[in-house]
Amino acid sequence: MNITEHAKLRMSQRGIQHSIVDFAEFFLPTVYENQSNKIFISKKTAREEAVKIRKFADILEKHAGTEFLLDSSGSVLITAYRR
Repeated sequence: MNITEHAKLRMSQRGIQHSIVDFAEFFLPTVYENQSNKIFISKKTAREEAVKIRKFADILEKHAGTEFLLDSSGSVLITAYRR
């Protein structure tokens, strides 16, 4: 997503991190309102997403040592194994 200088300034003033914008862009639904798309992070949504992230972090730790073998273009998974 491209971010305007105005948005960068407001994010800086309000303490909004770029990583949160990236997360919202990729994982949260948008609502079309007043001729623009809007993403809102409510307290309930934040709690639910935090639970999902914690569960994923646990799964990620359990997969330490896993290797994925890709083709030369890097777009096709050939095999996966644990060391």
